Amino acid sequence: MMTSFRCLTGIWRTRRRILTFVFCGIGLFLSCAAHAKSVEGDVSGESNSPFTRNRMSIQLVSGAVFSPFIWKMQRPKLDFFQTNLRLGWMLTEPGRGHSILRGCHELLLEFTHAVIFSGGGHYMYGITPLGRYNFVQPNAKWVPYFQGGVGIIYTDAYKDKSQNVIGQAFGFTPQFGVGLQYFAGKAWSIDLEGKLEHISNAGMSSRNEGVNGGGIFLGVTCFLEGTPAADH
Repeated sequence: MMTSFRCLTGIWRTRRRILTFVFCGIGLFLSCAAHAKSVEGDVSGESNSPFTRNRMSIQLVSGAVFSPFIWKMQRPKLDFFQTNLRLGWMLTEPGRGHSILRGCHELLLEFTHAVIFSGGGHYMYGITPLGRYNFVQPNAKWVPYFQGGVGIIYTDAYKDKSQNVIGQAFGFTPQFGVGLQYFAGKAWSIDLEGKLEHISNAGMSSRNEGVNGGGIFLGVTCFLEGTPAADH
């Protein structure tokens, strides 16, 4: 009886966390849409490219990560629903011309919350600096990008002694991702992203097989108002 109660409590807490982040995402989306509308009205026909040096952005993406993924399939399963809030800063802007490599560099700081729904543990919290390169063509509605970085994560998965992939609370998370942004307005985009992520503690614990995960994310980006510049 007690075991069933704890199980139901755990399921409710997991759903509550997921719903909290879903509603936060909806709120951010509506805020971004309202902000984008106001920015477009302010520029009155002037170009105000998102890819202007020193322009800031806010991105929210959510999705499921499954592990093991592709390699090391004999490892224990660890699947989680992850939400990432990113603050971006455009370091450069695209050059002239139409080269396939035309684009710009961006620095992002990512804050992560994840709810584990399969495998040991319940949650993960992390922070990761990311470097991104945006492939930007003139007047493009679709902008692909790739990014990578290494961060720090805190999780309670190590408390499950039956698994050997995570052996302590703190670990490192090298990751690599590719994405595609669709600009529905001048100041906001709808984003689709795929990511590969590794989680381990660099040998600081005897249990350190590590997590190799992959997942698909959907999100939205809002570009904060910047100085008018040439069309991207």
